[in-house]
Amino acid sequence: MSPPPQSVAPRLDILPPAQAALWRELSQAPATFTLYDGTALALQLGHRQSVDFDFFGAAFDPDELAKSLPFLASAEIVQRAPSTLTVRVDRGGPVLVSFFGVPELGRVRPPLSASDNGVLLANLVDIAGMKASVVQKRAAAKDYVDVAALIGAGITLGVALAAGRAIHGASFNPQITLKALSYFEDVGDLPSETKRLLQDAVRGVDVNAIPMLTAIGKIGGPA
Repeated sequence: MSPPPQSVAPRLDILPPAQAALWRELSQAPATFTLYDGTALALQLGHRQSVDFDFFGAAFDPDELAKSLPFLASAEIVQRAPSTLTVRVDRGGPVLVSFFGVPELGRVRPPLSASDNGVLLANLVDIAGMKASVVQKRAAAKDYVDVAALIGAGITLGVALAAGRAIHGASFNPQITLKALSYFEDVGDLPSETKRLLQDAVRGVDVNAIPMLTAIGKIGGPA
């Protein structure tokens, strides 16, 4: 039997009012789902405001999930597909909540548990691995800010790349991440100090000496 997840006090000050109003209701999410992406990171580091709730977990039936969660009773369905459900919930303002079934992806560290409502938050190492992959696919300033915040929190770029490889397997190419984090023309406004931090981090990576991390299980598996 796995030990209970480590508790962490979430930085609720990073949530806008509508998101904060919905936060406690998210305790209804099944334990097979873990909050990932920028909001999970901001709730731990408090480095920026974040507005969307993205849960990753095991494969699921979107219709069954929608019927099982009381806070989705009056939600607007934005996207529904196999193992995918995105809804817009109104709590004095619109809030996007997404559930993704990604059973093929690995988990590197056990998730944490929010101390107030028990929502599972992805570990910083797992978020770093996901961000290392995301920047290969899109040039969004928030992702670069998140990578910089992770580095500032002690997650080196080398560890982020190792986590990306452990999560995604052989399809993950660290060279593409390093190239993306070195090119800012398509990113939009980034503080100069963020650019410098990322450039220094990229220069400090030896692709032949990236540490080895092993997935402890799959996303959606036992916490």
